[in-house]
Amino acid sequence: MKTLITTLACLALMAGSALAEGIDGKYTSERKMERDGQSFTIKQVFDLKSDGDKIKGSVTIMFGDNEMKADVTEGKLDGNKFKFSVTMETPNGAMKQVFNGTVDGGTLKGTAAREGGQERPFEAKK
Repeated sequence: MKTLITTLACLALMAGSALAEGIDGKYTSERKMERDGQSFTIKQVFDLKSDGDKIKGSVTIMFGDNEMKADVTEGKLDGNKFKFSVTMETPNGAMKQVFNGTVDGGTLKGTAAREGGQERPFEAKK
């Protein structure tokens, strides 16, 4: 009986660790865009870490010679579901973006939307 209880306790601890580390790491996404007849690639790097049911970290967006970085705010983790925001300072003022989705192994999948804007799908990989 003692062995069974010890085994169950160890399994519970390992399961908790697996969930806590489920979103931790650096993820990268790239997407191609065209604007005014020019093509360019937007690269996003998500550097995320869970703290219980909260998500901390940063998001860096790079396009052309421009690079913007912002800290994650309002980060929530519920099992494999996540939601967090970043507010980037742009030449046109502050822009808040909300990310919503799931983490599956080394992949973040979901939607991203500027505040008041249309959602678009995104996928980022470790």
